Amino acid sequence: MHRLPDSNNLSRRSYRPTQRLCPACQTILKRHHILWRKTLVLLTGPVHVTSWGYRCPNPRCMTGAVTYRSAEAEQLHLRGRQFGRDVMVQVGYWRFWQHLTVTEIHERLTADLHLPVAERQILELLGDFLALLRAAQPAKITALAPQLRQLGGLMVGIDGMQPEKGNRCLYIVREPRLGLTLLAESLDESSSLNLQAQLLAPLKALAERLALPLLGVVSDAQDAIQLAVAAGLPGVPHHCCHYHCLRDAGSVTFAKDRALKTELKQVIRRSLGRVEASIGKLPTADPLRPLLTDYAYLIHTTLLEGGVAPFELGGIQVFDDLNDLAASLRRCQEKGGTAAWRGSSASPTCASPLPSNGSSWPSSANG
Repeated sequence: MHRLPDSNNLSRRSYRPTQRLCPACQTILKRHHILWRKTLVLLTGPVHVTSWGYRCPNPRCMTGAVTYRSAEAEQLHLRGRQFGRDVMVQVGYWRFWQHLTVTEIHERLTADLHLPVAERQILELLGDFLALLRAAQPAKITALAPQLRQLGGLMVGIDGMQPEKGNRCLYIVREPRLGLTLLAESLDESSSLNLQAQLLAPLKALAERLALPLLGVVSDAQDAIQLAVAAGLPGVPHHCCHYHCLRDAGSVTFAKDRALKTELKQVIRRSLGRVEASIGKLPTADPLRPLLTDYAYLIHTTLLEGGVAPFELGGIQVFDDLNDLAASLRRCQEKGGTAAWRGSSASPTCASPLPSNGSSWPSSANG
């Protein structure tokens, strides 16, 4: 586990309730005590947060014992957790929408965002994310029931995801037309009988509760799912997902693209640190300093871009975006906006943070 920085060296935030007046007697609420104080790891970095509780100071007020708190502070994190909700949601998005591995997520958090997090904590964040997702689903399903009736019933997509080999497999049952998650279960065993009991039985109960017919099932070609659907949902059409077929067909291309992106990141990062150090040495009043700082920030942001198999190739996207930034820098130089680089001590580094043509990119980019 990575150690957090000393709280004395962190930025500090204090929160108070948005409510200013006592709802019973209209007296101005006064600060009473600290509800909680802790260091949280947010996407922007560690921060020391204090949440204050307020009470009505009127001794004759019937609600004088009621403590008011900041809703914004409570939304920053889950009780007893060190990481902010923004980190938890980002980790969940990377894993379940962009299909990154735990190791890849850890690399993004530590190398790109410089957050103090251990690899095993990624699994804890994923568990928290799924718990929140599951808690919100019943209300969401009920709210979308009218739209499901307009569509004529439930079209079900079933997919199993295993963060790491040997761990429990997460099965998600979704209504793909609305992007609605109906069920999510983490199972130790992926046999057809267990899938019938843990997934299909609750699905049939949900369909009966909403009075909606099951129109069809879409999944990958996993044998256990096919057997479970045939036995548990007789007569319901079942098709293999085109996306899974295309993803498997494009796996070799996607793997090479991922290697390209890794090589690009290594090449750029070797120079980017020196570039930023040179920018930091420029005088504060130098008009080029904010311009170069923006370019450095854009390069960092570009390196965070990911890909989704089979067609969204992150390495190609990073390569194209870096070329666009290089072209922008060249246009800036041609207009004379960066002529001062030639006379500054930072000129060798700042004049070429990106290659001027494809020849200096990694050799794999040609593929």
